[in-house]
Amino acid sequence: MEDITRISGREGDREEDALRSMTAEMAGRLAEKGGVALELLDDILQPETQALLRRLSGASDSLCRLLDLVQRLEESGVLKTLAEMAELLDRIKWAWTGSMAAAAAERAGKAIEAADDLVQKGYPELVDGVLTAVESAREELRDTGGSPSLFRLLKTMRDPEVREGIYFLLSFAKALSKGLKGG
Repeated sequence: MEDITRISGREGDREEDALRSMTAEMAGRLAEKGGVALELLDDILQPETQALLRRLSGASDSLCRLLDLVQRLEESGVLKTLAEMAELLDRIKWAWTGSMAAAAAERAGKAIEAADDLVQKGYPELVDGVLTAVESAREELRDTGGSPSLFRLLKTMRDPEVREGIYFLLSFAKALSKGLKGG
């Protein structure tokens, strides 16, 4: 390829020859791109942009780890699922009417009142006692090796704690029946 200065016949006028070889359309596009580049440079030179660039360079390790994590989430499909869940929550939020929110708040209030009532009556200790009794009974069944004989059942009826437990269960069954019938 021949040098443009030899073609034009003038040594040292390369820039001028390059400008003459451009069409008006090419010059317009070059001017547009130059204007965009100047605007971008002006944006970069703003103090807040420079501060952000400094922070980015300081946080590059963290950002790389974050990008790796996001990439793994995207590859595994979790990111898409999270986005879908967020969209669903947004739809639920907008679909929830005032009366629905009021009803939910009322139910939550009643649940808190019921929980407080149970605590006041000592039910956490009662539940703990029931769980301990169930575990103890399971251990005893494992130790005895299965279902007891009729003679062994009659023998356990002599134990006052067994009789008290059976009486409690019978009283509970009676109260449950009354409660279910509404009276």
